Amino acid sequence: MSLQDLKLAVRNLRKDRVYTLLNVVGLAVAIAAFLLIIHYVQFERSYEKIYKKADNIYRVTLNLYKDNTYVTTDCETHPPLAPLLKAQLPEVKDYVRVQRIEQCEVSTAQQKAFLETGIYAVDPSMFSIFNRKFIAGDSSKALKGPMDAVLTASAARKYFGDADPVGQTLKLLGRTVTVSGVVEDLPGNTHLKYNLLVTLRFLEAGGYDLSSWNGNNNFTYLEMQPGTDLAAFNARLAAICKTVPRLKTNVYSAEPIRDIHLYSRKTFEPEVNGDAKTVKFLEIVAFLVLLVGIINYVNLTTARSGERMKESSIKKILGATRWTLILQFLTEALIVNFLAFLLALLLVQLSLPFYASLVGKAATAGIFTSPSFWLICGGLFVLNALLSGVYPAYALSSTQALSALSRSFTGNRQGGGLRKMLVVGQFTVASVVLIASLIVYRQLSFMRRQSLGMDINQVLVLRTPDLQNDSTSVAAFRNDLQQLAGISKVSVAGCVPGLGLDNLSTTSSVTRMGDTRNSSYNYYVYGIDTSFVKTLDMEMAAGSNFTGPANYMNAVIINEEASKRLGFSSPDAAIGQRLNFYGEHPVVVGVIKNFHQRGLKEALLPMIHYNAGNDGRYFVMKITGQDFRNTLSAMEEKWHARFPVHPFEYFFLNDTFNQQYQADATLGKIVNVFSIFTLFITCLGLMGLTAYNVSRRTREIGIRKVLGSSVGGIVQLLTRDFVKLVIVAIVIATPLAWWAMNTWLQDFAYRVNIPWWAFAVTGLLLVAVAVCTIGLQSIKAATMNPVKSLRND
Repeated sequence: MSLQDLKLAVRNLRKDRVYTLLNVVGLAVAIAAFLLIIHYVQFERSYEKIYKKADNIYRVTLNLYKDNTYVTTDCETHPPLAPLLKAQLPEVKDYVRVQRIEQCEVSTAQQKAFLETGIYAVDPSMFSIFNRKFIAGDSSKALKGPMDAVLTASAARKYFGDADPVGQTLKLLGRTVTVSGVVEDLPGNTHLKYNLLVTLRFLEAGGYDLSSWNGNNNFTYLEMQPGTDLAAFNARLAAICKTVPRLKTNVYSAEPIRDIHLYSRKTFEPEVNGDAKTVKFLEIVAFLVLLVGIINYVNLTTARSGERMKESSIKKILGATRWTLILQFLTEALIVNFLAFLLALLLVQLSLPFYASLVGKAATAGIFTSPSFWLICGGLFVLNALLSGVYPAYALSSTQALSALSRSFTGNRQGGGLRKMLVVGQFTVASVVLIASLIVYRQLSFMRRQSLGMDINQVLVLRTPDLQNDSTSVAAFRNDLQQLAGISKVSVAGCVPGLGLDNLSTTSSVTRMGDTRNSSYNYYVYGIDTSFVKTLDMEMAAGSNFTGPANYMNAVIINEEASKRLGFSSPDAAIGQRLNFYGEHPVVVGVIKNFHQRGLKEALLPMIHYNAGNDGRYFVMKITGQDFRNTLSAMEEKWHARFPVHPFEYFFLNDTFNQQYQADATLGKIVNVFSIFTLFITCLGLMGLTAYNVSRRTREIGIRKVLGSSVGGIVQLLTRDFVKLVIVAIVIATPLAWWAMNTWLQDFAYRVNIPWWAFAVTGLLLVAVAVCTIGLQSIKAATMNPVKSLRND
């Protein structure tokens, strides 16, 4: 490319400023959308890459069966499993067991208390398998003592400020630990996020038995020999189950940790995982948006083919070769792409705050410092320049030299079929994305409107202080709350709907008394008081609510789902029956109508509740909604009067419950935003094809007007063919969109039927947009003086 080619290209682009601006803006929007989506897709696929041994680390999970029928897969296993596997299987180099400790208070020696999440008890081998850089302390000595603890950098700053944390003490669960190390904060792309680590011997000091097969409560991670055959290893794991009487009906299996985030859908995950289908869908959307932008450039460039072909013909007459013309048009494409990339990077920068709020700050962190981001930019620039420049350069340089002297009535039709196909492709993509956005919105609305079997609105939840079973103080504060005018009902519970399964107790050893069959169903358990059912406006299907003081295992209330799984013919049939439950035989005094402990994406859980009185982790309050700020201030004042060193933290139940739909809501927002981008770019492409059609038929329009055609008739003439293209696109898009969204909806236990009107509304919208886009240019062409259009021929 010579300096002369560059000057000619710049001159041509400046001469047609409007077309150049449309080209640059269309490509820039497409590139910016592509870069943002692909960066998010890369983030989702980068989970666990921070660990050097990630390719050889596997997590063992437990498949539960009942009567040889698969029930579910639990990602928590039994404590004795890991040492057994290391002793019997040569493929296992090392292991680490990780046990989650529920949210609890952590206090410093200075009596500063914090409500902390992300606490785990681990084996000392934790950092030899999951490597992290130590900021303070010695990685080889950390977690070697039974009461050692390791903090992340942010947790250390929270507890100790700028002081050296090593050697400092913390108190949790009534026991004191000593900080032996501080590691760097974990990035967002790991499934196991922790703030505080203690040793498993810390749990043993509290009575936890690491040799017991009676409970599966810890994650088991194995470091395997490189090249291990996973299928063969899982077959040996299944065989080991048969050697443990407690597990004869269950099966262990291992999965690569790199697969956990996108492919694992097991119970008791450390966090809500992503979804491989969603990531693949977004990746397809990114490439389709980019393709629409490239098509838009090709259409806008060839729209001016009549003028540019005359230019090419004259240059050929003056001695220019075809290669010279190709080089000129490719130079123009390179300049347009370069300007588009500069604008795209600016758009990415400007949209980062909004985009971070959409997908999470972790997913957008370091976007401009990522080497892969700039590699993608470089490759994309070259690919874009070639894809957007080759066809126009080929088409425009293929003009015959003598065509500049000809007087064609309709102009050159070369490439018209391809351009129509490209517009159909653009509107097909726009249709699919718009239909998807409508169905995602409808599904999310459906889940929020669906009856949950309870009322979670105007419900405030306050974490009880860690008082080591001091239910007397809890009862006193409960009485304080009941005196506040803004609170109508108060209860105490061990858990509330919407919280993760790790906040629940589970057991698979529940049967009807006298039933000799084994149970492999997981039943979910937590204590409530006599006011819990009323506070959440639950309904009884049979029997009665708890009455009187706490009686723990003397009586239980179950839900309809538990009644069904226990084999009762009806809720009424369950009343008065006794269960085998944690070694006791409580009587079923009531059956609650089914309520959703978890979101509607999941199936109903079989629930069992016992009367725990004031021994619970949460105060649950129904507030009146009148003067909430004063109510909250009064509540906090009474809290600090009774619990001066304990943190005051609350949340609204409906907000916490709806957080379960956050990933799907994010998908919906992303699809909505990029559907607008796609429609915008598509309209630019349609403008290009309309401009091409109008310029090609200028003389025809002039003659029709001379012969008496009306403005409306000419607009209809120019619009009709394009509307046909849009209708064809909608017909193509409909089955594609139905298949894609039907696949997405399969992940929901409760889902909407795909409505026919979503396709009709999308079709009408696109036809309306097309008519408006085409109509503006058509009216301009139809109102032009026919004498002028014929004189210019």
